[in-house]
Amino acid sequence: MNKLGFYIEVSTRQWIPEALAEVKPPTILWHAGDRGKLQEIRRGLSPDSFIIGRWFVENQEQDAMLRSADPAAAGRSLADRILNYDMGYATERVNDRLLIDAWMSLNEAVPGPASSNFQSDPAEVKQKLRAYEEFQLGFRERLQTQKLEAVAFNFAAGNFTAASHYLEWFPRTLESYKYLGFHEYGWPALKPGPDVATGALLYRTCLDGIRKKYGDRHEVIITECGLARMYKYPVDPAGDVGWLWPGETIAQDRYWESLAWYNAELCRDAYVKGVCLYQVGHGGGKWETFRHLGEDNQHQSIQIISRIAKLRDARGPDPDGPKLPDDPKLPDGPKLPDEPLPADLAGLKKRAADLEGKLALAAQQLASLAQLAAQKPLLDTAAKQAVQAAALLSTLTALQGRMQRAGAQLAQRSDATPALRQRAADLQAKLDTLQGRVTAVAGLAPAISQAQKDLQAALAGPSNLPALQKQCPACWRRSRVCAPTWKKARTATRRSACKTPRPASASGRVSARTRPLTSPLAWPGMRALTMPVRSGRRLEPRPTAWCSAAAQPPASTGQTRIRDLTASA
Repeated sequence: MNKLGFYIEVSTRQWIPEALAEVKPPTILWHAGDRGKLQEIRRGLSPDSFIIGRWFVENQEQDAMLRSADPAAAGRSLADRILNYDMGYATERVNDRLLIDAWMSLNEAVPGPASSNFQSDPAEVKQKLRAYEEFQLGFRERLQTQKLEAVAFNFAAGNFTAASHYLEWFPRTLESYKYLGFHEYGWPALKPGPDVATGALLYRTCLDGIRKKYGDRHEVIITECGLARMYKYPVDPAGDVGWLWPGETIAQDRYWESLAWYNAELCRDAYVKGVCLYQVGHGGGKWETFRHLGEDNQHQSIQIISRIAKLRDARGPDPDGPKLPDDPKLPDGPKLPDEPLPADLAGLKKRAADLEGKLALAAQQLASLAQLAAQKPLLDTAAKQAVQAAALLSTLTALQGRMQRAGAQLAQRSDATPALRQRAADLQAKLDTLQGRVTAVAGLAPAISQAQKDLQAALAGPSNLPALQKQCPACWRRSRVCAPTWKKARTATRRSACKTPRPASASGRVSARTRPLTSPLAWPGMRALTMPVRSGRRLEPRPTAWCSAAAQPPASTGQTRIRDLTASA
């Protein structure tokens, strides 16, 4: 599941159409203009994207609007500019969908209660906050005359960090608006960690409090997001630069780790429509360092867009964590041949005893099924961890190379202290240990995949149970089934022929070349099915246990295998 969208300032940048068609972003922030490209988006490039329009206003003009005598009138005036632009641009529909779904008003126009400006000059900031409340109300009021929607807030990242900041200063905006916009940046990562400054997921902290008062009326769009060095170093001379700034470049893999983590978190909140990555269609200048298309500083192709596209078909995380399946559907089991009821009391008692035995066996089979079904979430989690470990191996390999180069340089330095050399050796040892553990986890992937297939097959049940009705009526009367042999093992439907059972060994063990998997869906008398594995090849299942009670295989072997795999992962 993908909630990573695009911020597009210049829609004529190379590869924009291809990126839109490949990702089909859930949200797009679009600077007003290029009507033709918007029509192409609605006709097929990405028809279902929720598009937020931005009418660009210089900072000085934004400030003048909020200092005016009537901020609400200034908001209505900005809405009029949008409504009068390009002969119905704002109200045009293609395929019964507006070109622009909702419009934002001003961008990062007001510092918030968490800003240094609020601490140094609270009176000035409070006046702007009150003015912006009026401005937003006037802006949306005018758009609503044409049944258009607006997106509130869009403040600079880290300025509003608590629900009280919104509840205190914008109560009428929260009552009026449906869509709320947030900006979230971090450096050098979005995920919190050592030496990381981040505003990621502040929207969730704020919405938790807002929803307690206003319910679920609001939907969130992260109208700007990315790695911005200024978030950590606000007064640095480098200014507002992104992940490809030559002075401190963030590797693609590291940037992707931030985006993948952030997307997974967004997917946990159904009220989040998406995020607009700043910038996919960049406007040149310093915004080049935020780019997501073309090449990086080493002239390597930027693969972020392709990675985002792969998220679209991935399953999103469960907001409440993994759950056990509810009431798993059982396949139809074999039916006993129709037999006349005994006429005497002794025969009826014997029939009742037989049925009680079958019922007890069915209860045991259902209990085994429940135990197997409980392993599925654990296997799924283990599979994800194995995939993540495999992806991490490339990063660890790169780190190993860097450590080796650093070690070589350190060996050539005569001024290197013993403490520094020991520190480098310790880091190398830790890296070797970590790589060994990650390799071991990644190596479990084939075994986990096979266990998932085995579990799916066990839960699905054998496909040829109805055919067993035609076998040995005498065996059915004894509540037993002769083990069949399949003449056509590779066909989907297998015909069974009753043959004299081959006795098991005195120890009751089956052949060492096969591994028995106890099936919770086995019919009465059939004790085990095998899932043979030899020389890396899957072989067709064949029975290795027979009707005789003395030939029962070890119990719950398949469940043990699955538990062992999940524990190892």
